[in-house]
Amino acid sequence: MKWYDMVAPLYDRAISRAYLPYRQIAIQALHLQPCLTVMDIGCGTGLNFELILNAIGTQGTLIGIDSSTKMLNRARQKVSHQSWRNVHLLQLDARKLTRNDLEAFTGGSIKIDSIICTLGFSVFPDWQAVFEKSFDLLESGGRYCVMDIFNDKVTLRNRVVSILVSSDNSRRVWEPLEKRCENYSEERYPMTHGDIVVVASGTKS
Repeated sequence: MKWYDMVAPLYDRAISRAYLPYRQIAIQALHLQPCLTVMDIGCGTGLNFELILNAIGTQGTLIGIDSSTKMLNRARQKVSHQSWRNVHLLQLDARKLTRNDLEAFTGGSIKIDSIICTLGFSVFPDWQAVFEKSFDLLESGGRYCVMDIFNDKVTLRNRVVSILVSSDNSRRVWEPLEKRCENYSEERYPMTHGDIVVVASGTKS
């Protein structure tokens, strides 16, 4: 996560516009309603926050999880600037996340109605463990959505990008969700250089 600490000041400017349409599609796939509790895994600087909060309202709860200190600091600045009082930010390796962590941090019993992870599973070490740990925290009937980049072609560009951002875009990050969810849905959006944005979602039985 050291790379994300370094690029935190420039992160929003670099990627916010390019991926905003796909973030919107991913959040719509959660079928959010007022008062729900949403967990944003790998929340980074909080680029999903406003879209989520517009759907869950002031009575809903948003929990952002990230392991990068500087990315999370940018998210805190955003929360403070917008005076969002229903956002909780937790710095933690998502592989180690437990319900006790969430309840201790938020100050009481909590249920997770929806989970989203955007551009995270292609970066997380041991991403399958992150998925399984978070999926186990999701309430039955809750929605889970993954939005990420996929490109399984072996090219010089992909190798350079992988080294620079410590990512692996060849991961088929939608497959665990497809195996464990009802009402599974998947959409793919071709981008330049052969990349594909995958938005996958489903309901926990």
